[in-house]
Amino acid sequence: MKAKEKIRKIAGNRWARTAALALTAAIAFSWLYSHGISPVWTAVAIVCFRGLFRFLYRIACILVALAIILCILSFLVF
Repeated sequence: MKAKEKIRKIAGNRWARTAALALTAAIAFSWLYSHGISPVWTAVAIVCFRGLFRFLYRIACILVALAIILCILSFLVF
């Protein structure tokens, strides 16, 4: 019971979320930098073209859903 309480306390902590977000961003930007993409221009693209990324995310979600539906239908047909 104590472990669950500690996990809830950490998950509800604003500083823990901020630290996790900072760590995730650092890992993502370092990966992009190692692949030749400048983190500065990546951040600028995310800020300036937020609508474009939302659109791309929606398209990706639709394509994944379509692929899952097609896989299910192919198993049912064959």
